Amino acid sequence: MNFQKLLGDPRIRRNLMLGALALLGFAIAILIYFLFLQPPARVSAPTADTLRTIEPLPQHPQIQVYMNQSEANYYTDPYRNKTRLGDNIEQVIIDAIKSAKRSVDVAVQEFRLPGIAKAMIEKRNQGVRVRLIIENTYNKGYSEYTPDEIARFTEREKGKYEDFLAFADLNKDGVISREEALERDTIPMIKEARLDYIDDTADGTKGSGLMHHKFTIVDEEIVLTGSANYTMSDVHGDAGNIDTVGNANNFVVIKSPEVAKYFTEEFNIMWGDGPGGNTDSRFKGRKPHRPPREFQVGDAKVIVKFSPDRRSIDYFSTSNGLIANTLNTAQKSIDLALFVFAEPYFGNLIEERYNQGVKVRALVERGFAYREYATTLDMWGLLSTQDCKLGNQRPWAKPITTVGSYNAKKGDMLHHKFALIDNQTVITGSHNWSMNANYNNDETLLVIRHPTVAAHYEREYERLFANATFGPTQKAIDRSPKSCADIATATRRRGPARTTTRKRRERLERQTDQATAPSVEEANPSEAEEAE
Repeated sequence: MNFQKLLGDPRIRRNLMLGALALLGFAIAILIYFLFLQPPARVSAPTADTLRTIEPLPQHPQIQVYMNQSEANYYTDPYRNKTRLGDNIEQVIIDAIKSAKRSVDVAVQEFRLPGIAKAMIEKRNQGVRVRLIIENTYNKGYSEYTPDEIARFTEREKGKYEDFLAFADLNKDGVISREEALERDTIPMIKEARLDYIDDTADGTKGSGLMHHKFTIVDEEIVLTGSANYTMSDVHGDAGNIDTVGNANNFVVIKSPEVAKYFTEEFNIMWGDGPGGNTDSRFKGRKPHRPPREFQVGDAKVIVKFSPDRRSIDYFSTSNGLIANTLNTAQKSIDLALFVFAEPYFGNLIEERYNQGVKVRALVERGFAYREYATTLDMWGLLSTQDCKLGNQRPWAKPITTVGSYNAKKGDMLHHKFALIDNQTVITGSHNWSMNANYNNDETLLVIRHPTVAAHYEREYERLFANATFGPTQKAIDRSPKSCADIATATRRRGPARTTTRKRRERLERQTDQATAPSVEEANPSEAEEAE
């Protein structure tokens, strides 16, 4: 066959060219399909084999422990439809509420989980007494804000509002309808259902300090408490960020009528006549002082302490005093996992234990670990403003390298408030390790002595410690004063410290325990000390 003669024919050349162009177009179409149009591959449902990486630990029969980032369990987030590792703390609370025969009492700083709200409303409708106390700052649903109010939001508040829209705008039309609000916005939900509830202004004040509790009591027999607020960010993860898994939190369920009755006493002091209109509720410093109280729960010992206390009370009878006394029992090890660490007396006491051979490790939320007032600075051999003000006015003589911050997923934080002593004793609760928690806020502090309970905290601590960054940042080192005199000199140069207004102080307090920690540089350090 004479190919040269064939190719010389214009018609044949044109047909060959058209054929080549057709093949090229087909190839491009296939490439575009696989790169941009191909539907996502179907992912098989996660199983215990694919998600559960370690075996569950035994639980104490009367004190169960849950961690929302546990590697021994998994569940499907009911709002984001994401299957992930962790204990479903919300479901634990819902199941307890559903078991109620007589009463459900909830005291929680921030309440944003509609599954819990629905369970409470359902039990009330069945004739069970249901009562709720929240912090006044959160006594408004996001769907209740007007456009003018939203326009005045700070950047941070706007971010939280956008996250709420991702959570509640079920049909994705950019507007929260009444139906969507009553499905996803807890405050309008409980108002619509006329559920009995109050906030911490029921005592006739404007709600100074924080109502920072995080507990539920069922039938005055079971207590559920820990470090988690009833929010997406503290339990499951942010609605607008599927990669988040929630701030690292712990939760305990204590089955003890004696403990439950003591928590009910605390609840009733705050409740007064409830929404009846009298100002007989008592919050913060209006509450009576109660020293730590010890309970025998099966073969475990549980000590309960409620805050705050007046500054006139002997320090060792306060919540911080209970922490100090417990730390002082350490013979082998002290492990700290803390949202805030700003109490210099604890740092000095731990240094004494360390010098006596006790192994010390500490992890603090990154947003607070490098602050000028943080006790972590002392442990790194740097001066903190708090230690100059209230401590022994010097950093640790032998700085340690086992102090740092947990590398949480972007958007998540270390929100724990626990310590593990000798792998036998646990300190936990809502109480941040600060003077503010001790003297200004309504708080819960627990000390639990039992190796089975402690084992859960030991496992969680090892998980956190394996993914941490240790030591101070270069910025923290560079700005560290050489002596307390340097701090005093700098203060004199700045002039007299301005008085912190109540409104400013309370805003700083709220920043400390909301979903996103303020930046390291945010806020005047002296004011931030008060805020935690």
